[in-house]
Order: sequence, then structure tokens, then C-alpha cells
Amino acid sequence: MWSAGITWNAEGYELACVHDGGRQVPPAEFRANDVQGIVQYLAETCGADVAVVVDSTNGLLDGPLRNVGLCVLRADPWNVPPRPDDGFVPALELARCGAVERGSLTETDDRAGALTGREGELRRAIAASSSTEAALAGRGRLVTRGPGTARRVAVTFDDGPTQPYTDRVLDILRDYGVPATFFCVGLHAHADPASVARITEAGHSVGNHTWSHPYVPDLARDEMLRQLEWTNRSIAAATGATPRLARPPYGARTPESLGWLADQGMTTVLWDRDSGDWAAPGVPAIVDNAIAGVTSGSVILMHDGAGDRSQTVAALPRVIEALVQDGYELVTVDRLLAGD
Repeated sequence: MWSAGITWNAEGYELACVHDGGRQVPPAEFRANDVQGIVQYLAETCGADVAVVVDSTNGLLDGPLRNVGLCVLRADPWNVPPRPDDGFVPALELARCGAVERGSLTETDDRAGALTGREGELRRAIAASSSTEAALAGRGRLVTRGPGTARRVAVTFDDGPTQPYTDRVLDILRDYGVPATFFCVGLHAHADPASVARITEAGHSVGNHTWSHPYVPDLARDEMLRQLEWTNRSIAAATGATPRLARPPYGARTPESLGWLADQGMTTVLWDRDSGDWAAPGVPAIVDNAIAGVTSGSVILMHDGAGDRSQTVAALPRVIEALVQDGYELVTVDRLLAGD
């Protein structure tokens, strides 16, 4: 059986393959928006008998690869050697880990995605951050929702830009004449700057969603700051402006990571309504999740990347129409926080 290790770097993805019998294939490079190229390469190199290994700092590929029937395993920090200064485990190390320690790795699933098996840890980390959240909220450096002084809500999209879904979302927002906020991952922004530019040219806001969509509690301070810096640089190159809003992947945080964000002058934006669209539960469920319990100041979480977002695209008009019919004005997060 083959093990294929996929890691991220400053340009995109690196993929290396190791067979249980010891044969190795030299690493190959792919742009972050070339998931189809990765899938084709795996089919040609390894055939159907392959397990793909990513680590906990790579939360963008597991869904797309599972969608085409591949087994995706996650290597956690205790499974691999310490990450080097550049922040990513070499692809060959991940492939070797899959070949030698496959039974100790976690197979990701569609229920919890890249965090399969660590959901309890995520909840505990969030709970431990509550007092820090309150302190930062008092300083205006963390928000879960707007002030609620006006009948406004903000619809937000994570993980893009990813085509064709980002363009379809933008087309719908244009047709309804409503703005939104896009929290872009740096890998995707770097690979598709034209889409990031289109977002801002259409009057929407752009925030920082880290470079590789990592599980933040696994990062040291320098790794976290590098994720933010690389992403800000790519977004600024496409738009001419550096984001001041940031959203940690999965909403994962620790007291330390929240402080690191604030120290960079960035405001952490969470949410109070989760559409659950990342799990593709069906259009009716996405609509219900998005609008149920919405009140003035709500921030709604949706996704335009890191997987098949056709259900999100189909649900979005219904979400907009329901909110507008209920008397809400849709605004960017910046406008929501500014109040009247």
C-alpha cells in the first residue's frame, strides 16, 4: 500500500509518496487551488491503494480528498518529528509516518472533518479561553456578534477563495445587492489573487483566516504569527489593504493565541450562528441553521472554500431572502461593529 504525505509551504502543496515495501517517489509541487491535479497525480502514481496523510496544521484538503473517495489520515504533533522553523512537516516525513505508523494516525471523517477525534479537546480549549475573550471583548479586540443597536446582521464566508464557488457566491450577493465578509486563507489567496481582488472591488470585506487552516492550539507563537503575516501579505498584494479582522479556523483558540492576535492589532471575529454548511447537510438544513435564532447583531458563518460548496450556493438566496423579509439589513462585519 502507498502512503502519500501532503504538506503546505509558502507557495502551495508538496506531495511525496512512500510504499510499504520501501519504494519512494520524489516530492511533487502543486498550487493550492489544484486539488484536481493532486487527485490525478495520486491516481497515476499510487493507484487506488493509497492513504493520504496530512498534519494538524493543514485543514484545507481532507474534505476535498474524502469527496473523491480517498482515505485521509491526520498526523498530530505527537506522531511526527518537531516542525522545523518554517512551520510545516516535510511531505516525505508525513508519507513515512503513514507507511510506518499508519495504525496510530486518525482517519478523518465527514462528521468532524480535520478535527476528527479532537472535538473534546477543542471544546476544552475554548472554555479555558472564556476570561481572555471577555477581556479582549471589552477592548474591542474580540467579537462574537455586533452590538445589536440596529436590525443588522453580517453573513461571513470562510476558507476561500475557491472556484467556482466564490464566483457563484459573489454573483448571488451582487444580484441581491448585499455585502458580506470573506475570511480568506492565505494559500488560496496566494493562488488566486484575482478572486480576492474581485471580492473587494464588489464592496465586500476581507479578513485573515490563517495561511493553511491549522488547528491553532498546536501552534507556537512564531508559527501563528507567520500564518497571519503570510496571509496578510497575500491579501494586501491583491487588494492594496492589510486585513485588521481575523478568524481562527474552527473557532479554535487558547488564551495565548487570542493574545497573539490582539498584539498584532487584529480583532478576532467569531460567530453566533453556524450554518453547518461545511458538512454538506443539505440545503434546507443549511438555511435553517443559518437563520434560526438570528437577532440584531448576529454574525452568520458560511463557507465558500475547502470542499464542494454547491449546497452553500443553493442555500444562500434563501438565507438572504429570509433575513430581508424579516426586516434585517445585511452588512459587512466592519459596518456591524461600527453600529450607527
